[in-house]
Amino acid sequence: MKRPYQSGWMQLTAIATLTWSASAEAQPLAPEPLPPLDPWYEALDFNLFADAYGSVNTNFPKPQEDANRFRAYDTHNGMSLSWVGADVSYAPSPVGGTISLRLGPTAERYADSCLSNSTRCDSEVAGLTYVKQAFASWRPGGVDGSMVFDFGKFDTIYGAEVAESHRNLNYTRGALYWLGQPLFHTGLRTTIDVWPELAVTALAVNGWNSTIDNNIGKTFGLQVALRPVSNLTAYLGWLAGPEQDDSVSCPTGTQYDEESDSCVAGTDPAAPGDVVDQGGANELEAWRHLGDLVVLYTPLEQLRLVLNASFGLEGVREFQGDGQVEVEPAVYYGAMLGARYALDATYAVALRGEYFNDHDGRQTGVAALELATGTLTLEAAPNDFLSLRLEGRGDFVVGAEGEDPGKDLYRKGVRERTAHMITTTLGVVVTTN
Repeated sequence: MKRPYQSGWMQLTAIATLTWSASAEAQPLAPEPLPPLDPWYEALDFNLFADAYGSVNTNFPKPQEDANRFRAYDTHNGMSLSWVGADVSYAPSPVGGTISLRLGPTAERYADSCLSNSTRCDSEVAGLTYVKQAFASWRPGGVDGSMVFDFGKFDTIYGAEVAESHRNLNYTRGALYWLGQPLFHTGLRTTIDVWPELAVTALAVNGWNSTIDNNIGKTFGLQVALRPVSNLTAYLGWLAGPEQDDSVSCPTGTQYDEESDSCVAGTDPAAPGDVVDQGGANELEAWRHLGDLVVLYTPLEQLRLVLNASFGLEGVREFQGDGQVEVEPAVYYGAMLGARYALDATYAVALRGEYFNDHDGRQTGVAALELATGTLTLEAAPNDFLSLRLEGRGDFVVGAEGEDPGKDLYRKGVRERTAHMITTTLGVVVTTN
């Protein structure tokens, strides 16, 4: 027979046991240690490259330096280092940035491509010669955000070719790239991914190829990228703004001459130089406009096709003296068609044909200049880090005015001139990726 207190004790014991068990089950487990953080430098994207070439001009012009007229960067004959480069970028999440540094003759020529006659190009500003890009990025929505803002100095969004040879179909850059399109801008760039098939980019920048602006106006641009199918992308762009100087600064001992629109020796060598306002550069009628179309099509996995067409218009101010200024429209246009076929994982062949018309001589200084170019490139990439390109190219003047004789614009030998230039170039690029 059980005692009453024994039954109660047993009940209390059972209740305590159940309570302890429930409490033990309800207790959270000890938190697992956080995974170790990746080193900060693993979030950076690095790229290094070196680019060199050897070129032969069958006109054998003397001297060899700067002998290849109207060319972008392969201006010399013989062996030459083009440039070396280093790129580092951090994807914005939400803040990031990009820096691209370049050293070599191509970096100098790239930085010396501004349109101004009086304001310094980047090649004349300490440090900017070697800074190809430097901009900060902000993506408000983080890594999955559809909008990104870039502020600083960055490559242009127009055209089908870029400055780095190994990122193009051919080794040499075409006439349309060098004569008809901007290379870089400084200012604000905004890109919005509207849909997976549609993106819009807008620019508010200093102008063409200049970090220090040569006028108080700004240049504005817009580009729409459309990808209706996976193997076809079209880019339609427009760029407009004042690109002419809105003032002239004459050095000490000189003064401005309206008739020649230039600085001439003053009567007093010790007198301070003149600063003359030419504010008409910012008027809408004097703006420079660029329309640009790029179409990329990959009908086969091993075949890439590229079409690029550009049209430029600028109201050029002509000084008539006595403060009178006339604005005359200057027009140029051109087109490029390129193709690359990969024979296998190592070898490829590429073709490019171009036509460029500088109707009013605004881009080249040669009135009614018509250029045609044809390029054949044989490529070998024995591994992911080395690219060898053997290239034959012909440049032909099919029309020109203003020089004597009219079409013979290419140097031949020491004193002769001819209307064509045939070159053979071997380009060698070593890159980390």
